[in-house]
Parts: sequence; structure tokens; C-alpha cells
Amino acid sequence: MSHDSIANPNFQLWNPLCRTNGTRAQCRFDVTSPDFLGINKGDPVLISGFLESLDICCGELEHWTVERFASPYFAYDPTASEWTDLFGLAWHITLSITDVSRYRDCGKLGPYPAHGLDSTWFDGQNPTVNEEEKCVIIATEGPGREFTELTNIPASGEMEMLTFKLPHADIIQARVDLGVVNLSDSTAVVREILHRSKVGFMTHHWSDAFERSAWQKTPPWVTTD
Repeated sequence: MSHDSIANPNFQLWNPLCRTNGTRAQCRFDVTSPDFLGINKGDPVLISGFLESLDICCGELEHWTVERFASPYFAYDPTASEWTDLFGLAWHITLSITDVSRYRDCGKLGPYPAHGLDSTWFDGQNPTVNEEEKCVIIATEGPGREFTELTNIPASGEMEMLTFKLPHADIIQARVDLGVVNLSDSTAVVREILHRSKVGFMTHHWSDAFERSAWQKTPPWVTTD
């Protein structure tokens, strides 16, 4: 099923990245739920459905990991004063794929609509942001491709740089992982990092990717033969 044919998705997929080595591939992406559904460990049907919705790699799903996190990137309104509005809940999923027959770069950072339910999710788990969560700040390059404003992050933080090969240009994204923190106590640190990203003309909210998705095109397939 093409992701374009999903009329009422209950999940949205973001920031897909797939790297191949012969007939093996490692893919990673973020997941949010507009319907406030949750993901626990994930099951084969759900994860395979996500891979199909991304439509960037054809092969056999071997293994996956799911990591829950909170981020201003997925917040409804990151400018709001309450900490509960500053962070949105997401899951970072990493896939191992074998017998890859073809693959391609992502055509956009998102959203990729998807539909499914996680059979490992159980009542009592919170599908909204807890006060203590793993916190990841995501900033995508602006016109200057300048990330020096993000180098002075807290000692507990780690920064990862990712390159997405879109059809029109390569896009660099920084992800600052603060680890598991008390979100209400961390708003000052988080807002300072967001301010630095704005100084560097970086974007740090999903709405920018959503606006750009209308004119971005899917690149052609590459076979492993």
C-alpha cells in the first residue's frame, strides 16, 4: 500500500534514513501518533507496515528496536509557556533488513502517513508525555548550514549529525540527546538550545518539514543486483 493512499492515518513517520551494505540495510525513523496511540515494543505487523509506508527499502525485516522520547520538534506549540506544551511524544525506531532487493533515499523528511496498532501496548501505559522522559532536540539546517551555535550543549548531552539525501539537496539535521531528564526542570536548558538553533537559522519543528513536503519528490529506486 502506498503511503499516499492512507486517508486516515493514526501514525505519522518522520526523518527516515536508510543505509545499505550489499543486501543488508539499517533504517531508522521517528514515529508520532495524531490519535494518541502508543508503541511499546512493536510487533512484526506494525513495524512491517511502517516500512511499507516509508517505501524506501524492499527486503526482509530481521530485527527492530523502539525507543520512546520527548522532543520540542513534535510539540503542538513549542512557544507555549507550559512544559507540557513544549514537548511532544515520539518513538525512534531502528530496523535491520536482510535480502534487500532495492532501496532509495527518502524524498522528504515527513510526514509519511501510516496505520496500525501495537499488540504489545497495554493499558496503563501513558500515550502522552511523562514528566520524566528521554529528551531529544532536533534542529534541521537553515540557509547558512551553520551548527556552531549548538556546540555548547550541557555536559550530559550528546549531539548527532545526520545527512538526508533529498532529490533537490542534501539536508543536515542535528539531534541533541539530553538523556532521561525531568522535563519540567529542564525547560530553561531546552529553550536556550532552541534559541541557539534559531540564531543559526535552523528549524526545530515538524511544521517546516510538513510545508516542504508538498513539492518534494520521491527519488528513483536503486537495485542491489
